[in-house]
Amino acid sequence: MGIHFFRPDMLGISAPPNPRVNGNGTHTDFNKPAILIYEPHADGSLQLVAVENLVFRKSWHAAGNTKPPSFHGVEWDTMQDDPATKIDEAHMFEPHYDRHVWLYRENPSGIFAQFNPNVSCKAHKQTHQMAGMNM
Repeated sequence: MGIHFFRPDMLGISAPPNPRVNGNGTHTDFNKPAILIYEPHADGSLQLVAVENLVFRKSWHAAGNTKPPSFHGVEWDTMQDDPATKIDEAHMFEPHYDRHVWLYRENPSGIFAQFNPNVSCKAHKQTHQMAGMNM
């Protein structure tokens, strides 16, 4: 999926994960995305491959919204961890809605797909951590 760099202020995140990242933001403007997604390269460089926005379900509905956000008529993905699985489907975040837009890397699964098989993190060297989260 790539390395995600996010703006805590746009997501309404004001505290470290406890135990999951939570926020109160309802930012949905893709002209100023809250998350930039990069592919790492062996030489240490990063290439921008996609943008993303995320809103926490609780805050989204508290703001009076009854349906998930949509972008160009496509409803955002609903992300929530399923404790019955080994993976964390919500990636250490509280239940939320998110939408990826693969603007800078062709995605055979579609421009709005959650994952892109043409993006690899094989060259990633973990250098930063925030409360157990890879940054």
